[in-house]
Formats: sequence, C-alpha cells, structure tokens
Amino acid sequence: MRVSRWQIFLARLLLLAYVLFTGSYCLLAYIPFTYQQIHVGQLLPWLTRLVGMHPWLYWPAFAAAILTILPDLKAGPARHLARGFAVVGVLTGIVLAVHPLLLNLGNDTRSLMWCLLSLLPLFWMAAIDWLQSGKAVVWTHGEEESAAKTFFAAWQAALYLAMLEFAIAYFRAWSSRGLRWSLSQWGWALLWTILSHLLIFLILFVMVDLVIALAGLLPTQRKSQGTFLGTALVVVAAIALTVRYIFFPPLSFGGPAASLVAAALAAGLVAFASGIGVRFLNAEENLNPDIFDLLLLPFRFLAKTNWSGQVLTLTALGAAAWILAAGLGRLDWEFLLQKMAALVLWTLAFAVFYSVAPKAWFSRTRAYAVAAAVLLCYLGLMLMQSYAASESGTTNSNDKLFNQYADYDVSFRLADDLLRLEEGLSSGPGSSFFTFLAENTNIPRSTHLSPVNITLANQQDSTPARKPHIFLIVIDSLRRDYLSPYNPSIKFTPVIESLAADSVVFQNAFTRYGGTGLSEPSIWVGGLMVHQQYVTPFAPMNSLQKLVESEGYRQWISRDTILEQTVPRSPRSQDLDEHVGTMYYDLCRTLDEVTSRLPVNDSDPVFVYTQAQNIHVSVIDREGRSVLPGKSIPSEFNAAYASRIQRMDTCLGKLIDALKTTGMYDNSILILTSDHGDSLGERGRWGHAYTIFPEIVRIPLIVHLPGWMRTGAQYDRQAAAFLTDLTPTLYYLLGLKPIVNHPVFGRPLFTASLEEQAPYRRDAYLVASSYAPVYGLLTRNGGSLYIADGVSYRDYAYQLLPDGTTRDLNLSEEQRSQMQEEIRNQVSAIAQFYGLR
Repeated sequence: MRVSRWQIFLARLLLLAYVLFTGSYCLLAYIPFTYQQIHVGQLLPWLTRLVGMHPWLYWPAFAAAILTILPDLKAGPARHLARGFAVVGVLTGIVLAVHPLLLNLGNDTRSLMWCLLSLLPLFWMAAIDWLQSGKAVVWTHGEEESAAKTFFAAWQAALYLAMLEFAIAYFRAWSSRGLRWSLSQWGWALLWTILSHLLIFLILFVMVDLVIALAGLLPTQRKSQGTFLGTALVVVAAIALTVRYIFFPPLSFGGPAASLVAAALAAGLVAFASGIGVRFLNAEENLNPDIFDLLLLPFRFLAKTNWSGQVLTLTALGAAAWILAAGLGRLDWEFLLQKMAALVLWTLAFAVFYSVAPKAWFSRTRAYAVAAAVLLCYLGLMLMQSYAASESGTTNSNDKLFNQYADYDVSFRLADDLLRLEEGLSSGPGSSFFTFLAENTNIPRSTHLSPVNITLANQQDSTPARKPHIFLIVIDSLRRDYLSPYNPSIKFTPVIESLAADSVVFQNAFTRYGGTGLSEPSIWVGGLMVHQQYVTPFAPMNSLQKLVESEGYRQWISRDTILEQTVPRSPRSQDLDEHVGTMYYDLCRTLDEVTSRLPVNDSDPVFVYTQAQNIHVSVIDREGRSVLPGKSIPSEFNAAYASRIQRMDTCLGKLIDALKTTGMYDNSILILTSDHGDSLGERGRWGHAYTIFPEIVRIPLIVHLPGWMRTGAQYDRQAAAFLTDLTPTLYYLLGLKPIVNHPVFGRPLFTASLEEQAPYRRDAYLVASSYAPVYGLLTRNGGSLYIADGVSYRDYAYQLLPDGTTRDLNLSEEQRSQMQEEIRNQVSAIAQFYGLR
C-alpha cells in the first residue's frame, strides 16, 4: 500500500492534534485555577464532552500514525522502533479504554508528568523517520543559499503580515468605533507595527546567519551538519521562549516546570516536523537540506506554481487571519488564543515566502545594513513615543497609545511582547515588584496553608428574635451600566428600577477580584483571601455560613463547583439547581424553584444564595450570541447580553411578586449584585478572563432592607463599597457587632451612625485578578484605578467618573512607584494574615 505525501502529512497532523490536545488538558489540570475552572467547573461544556471521547479518539489518531510507517514495520533500519511504537500504541489504547486518563486527572504533579509523557509520540515518530530516511541526505556546503532564502522570507513575511494585520485592525476599530484616532495617529501605528514585525523576523535571520558563521569554523565535512543542528536549536529556542514567556504567563504557569514543558514542547514539534520533512525528501531534494527546508517542505509545491497561485495562497492566509480575529476575540484568555493563531499565521507566511524565495545573489553586508536600519528606526520610534502619545491627549508615557492599538492588532501585540521579552526574562520593569506579584499569585496546592479561624464580630451576645429572610442574588458578569438605576438610558430593566426605588443603590460598588474564582468565595469570607484555590478546610474562614448556621437559617443554595469546595453541606441546607451543571444555572429556573418553596408564613428565616450564569461570556457564545425572541434592545447596547438581562429582570419580578403575596417582602433583605463585570468590546476586549479593567471591577449593588430594619440605619451610597462588605453588613444588621476593623475584612454598609463607618475607610483598596498576577489599587474613594499587569508587564491608570465612564490618567514615575509599593504592602498583609511565607 503506497501512501502519498499529502496522506502522510494529514495523518501526522491528526496525530499531532491528538497529542497536543492530551498534553494541553493534562497541563491545565496541573495549573490550579484552570483545574478549578475547566476540569471541576466545566467552564467549556464542549471540551468536557470531548474529554469523554478521548479514549475513543485515540484509535483514529493511532491508526493514522501507523499508516505513515507501514513500510517501516516490514523492513529497514527503523523496523524495531516502528514495531515497538505499534505494540506500545495498542497497549496504550487498551489502557485508556479501561482507565481513561483525562477523566481521572488531579491537580498535582502527576498531571504535569502525563503532560510531558504525552509528547513522547512526537519524539518517537521523529526517531523512526530519521533512522529510516536520514541516511539518504547528502550533506554539502551550501549555507549561503539558506541565509539568502531566510533573509528574503523574513522581510517579505514581515511586511505582508504588518500590512495585513494593520488593515484588519483598522477595520475592526472602525466598525466598533473603538478608536477615534486622527490620521497621524494611525500613521504612527502603521509605522510602529511595520518596524516591530520587521525587527522580529530580521532577528530570526541574524540568529540563523550567526549559526552559519559559527558552523563555518567546523571542519569542511561537518559544516552542513553543524549549520543544520545549530539552526534547529535556534528554532527550538525561539519556540520555547515564546511558549514560556508569551503563552504560559496568562495561564499563571511559570518557574522551572514551565521552562521544562516549553523546552520539551518546542523540541518535540521541531523533531516531529523535521522527521516528516526528511521522509518527504526525494532524490532531487536530499542535497544539503537546512532546517527550514525540512520544516517547511510541505509548502515546496508553491515554488512550482505561477504567481497567481502564490497570490491566491496569500489571499487565503489573509482571509484566515480575518476569520480568526473575528472568531477568537469573543472568547479568549488575555489574547492567548489570538496570539497562538497569530504565531501560526506567522509560520505559514514565512513558509510561503521561503518556498518561493528566488536563488538570487545575496549580500550579507546589505542584509545586515537593512537589519541595522530597522533597529535604529525602532529605537528612534521608542524615543519619539512620548511625543506620539501626547498627541492622543489620553495617554501617559507608558505607551498607552500603542497598548490601545494592540487590542485590535494581535499580531503587533505578539511582536511587541516578544520585543519586550527581556522584561519577561527579568520579570519586567521593576523586576522585583512583578516577581513578588507572581510569587503571591495562584499559590499551588503543594504549598500547604492551614485555614485561619476568622471572627468578624467581637461581641457574640444573643441576637434579636426577629430575623429577616436573606436573598443574596448574584448574577455572574452583570455590568452596572446595563441597569436603569445606574444608567437612565436603560429602559429594559423596569423590575430592577422598581426594586431600586425601594432600596439603597450603592453608586460606587466594586468587586475585589476580577473573575469568579476568588470573587465568589470572598463574599462568604467577608474579606480578602490568599491567592490560592482553595485553602482547605474552608469552613473556619467561611464567615457567612457561620452566621446563617448560628442564627438558625434554612439555607437554599445553588451549590456551584466553587461552593462545593468552600461551603460544606449542613442539616439545615438544601441545594438549588440540583443536578444542573454550574454553567447552566439559569436565574429564571432558579427563582421558580425558590418561589415554589416559599412558606405561607415566615416563622423560620430563609437564606437564599444563587449565582446565575445567563450572561457569562461562554454561555452567550455557546448559545450563538443569539438575541432572545421578543426582546427589543436599542442599537447602542450589546443585544445578546442585554436581551438576557431583560429576561432575568422579568423573572426577578415574579419572585418579588411572590414575596409580596406571602408577606415576606417586608421582612426580607434582598441583595442584587454581581461577582464582577465584563468587557463588551471596549478597545477590542471581550469577557473578563484575568483582567481588572474598570468595566470588570465596577459592579451593581442594590440592597433592599425591611422597613423596620431600615429605620435608623445610616449609609453612604456614594462611598466605595465592595462585595467583601456584604457579610460584615449582615453580621451588623443581625445584631452581631461591632465588626472587627482589619484591613483584610470588609466593613458594614449600614450602621447606627455614619461616624461609626469612618474608621473602616481606607485610602487605597486592593483589587486583583482571580487567576493571574494582575493587581490594582482603587484610590480617591474609588475614583481612580491603577493596574499593574504582571503578565504583559504593562500598567494602566484610569479616572472613574460618576456617570460610569472612564478617562485615562497620566502618572509620573514617582506616582507609579508609590502605587506599586502600596500594592506590595497590601499583598504582604494578606500573606501574613493567612500565614503564607
């Protein structure tokens, strides 16, 4: 049976896809927050279903691999390796069927081990290919041609990608009205992206050419092999550094383990691809191949096509770039998927231009002169950057103009991140600060922390006999500006508007954590938490559960995957949404269940907690970003998002009507809030991922109190309020007071006098991502937000205006240093409180 080149190529792609899927899922199990969100929380239901099919998907991938080595099983120098691969492959398939690997992963080092072991087929297949076909390669000295082709491909691919991605970014920004720039500003952006792309690709050329020069010092018969191996190491190092410092930081994966996985992955990919290339070589092609000849050999056919075929290929690449930019931007993890797609496009573009590179005269002097000119222009542009930024009138010296552009041009963002790689290698500007943030983020489970017994109230006397019902309704990802109490132009939330008229609307409310992972449990703690998911047992820190248990509340709780670990069951608790997956929690269904349980009399107090997922970005994407039928949404709002809020508003009205019918409304504390906000296209950003931008940390907070409890209760609706204040507030309202005044704890929002609240106020409040070393500081009573991004080594500063809009702030180096020092102090205080050394 003869297998064609294309059949081998496609079969190997299938094997590669299976290996990368297996390794990636094992790696995500090793990382604490992705394990919590993806493996336990089943954030992506389609991925959970695919994991269930993993043992059966193995066989097509294995069969495809065997198809490519059929001749090797019979004879040849690699026959023993090939037969061993077949035998081990069959045994592996049987073991996977009996004991599925991915369904039994834990958040421990075994998952990391399986991640590394899953890459073994790449090396094994490469060994078979090289042993079977490598001896046919004829090594002669022809390195100058390799350098010429690399230089040609580098500058042409860079220009092509820069112009293509700039056009896509311009259209995206124009269609979303995200950047209102002048023509000169767009000109600066074009120049910046061209120079960045050129510099990255020409650095690759220089590294390859330096290897060629060093290989020239070897004996004549070894020069070609030395060039090949040296260039291969350059490619491996480039891939490893990109994976380690560009792709892994958004996943909060660092340290020696990250370096090991990045190196293994890069070596495996290069070995696997070169093996396919050497197997593809024929008698005409086996003369002195370089690493790019082997890695990019599937694209060799382009050299034999006419110019129209080459143009068609580049056009197809452009279309793919546009589709990926539009499709991945909605559900991404700090541009991670888009950066990966950009790297694939870079590789394909380089492959196209390398394959069609002419065998022309080559001058190293001119090539290096071009590279030097590009470098000088890039450095000059950096010096002029402050001038370009001042033109926008909204940025500071920290290159905010181009940070905004990078939100739309992810290829430029990738290039810029790579050029900032020296910052990553030293942990960024102010390296000790960013290193400190990383060390205090996503503390692994191997770092054992004993729970702290938290006591929010000093006095534990008997509380009043009359106890209100408590309804704590959290809507995941709900923004305040999509509710009429915060935005008068909203007309699709009449129930919430009516509730607000009978409640206290806190106009300056925030979450302490962007992302559900730490935001939700911080409500139950009533304070800030150490950055670990999660300290166990959690019960000693769970202030809210202690309260409702001690006060004799019947508890109806939507026990999602986070609360399963942080809120243990008790005889007085009943589950809401039982047998419903977390990402399928629907507020309407939950409230219908609550309504069906409501008692005719209110002799026994009820505590209800639910966190609906209706408008979570992954849920809306899963539902095709559809607009719910019968919902009319003004064009200035995101229709898919707003129509679901409109539906939930109606369902909330049914609960309130039921409470009024049973007489419970006037004896209930009803809290409506969200765990965090969401980005809905602001400057090209979607979702919340690990970010803590203003639209993420600002939340709605509406609190309805019974009339008898509200009488005499003092509050300041304009003061900064936080989710971590809710539990201390409930303690105070139920008579457990005074609340302990500690920087880690929240404060009571209602007190007998406003003077009583004064000691709890802070000059600066720490906010953080739930998933990555991204921290912020709210100052001026929540009027200013500073963000230190320990993933991309950037920082931002905003003024938060009362109408919900924002304005970029200029910060001096002294102000930036002061903000970072305050963040360091507050993170250290949390670590000290929880015993983290």
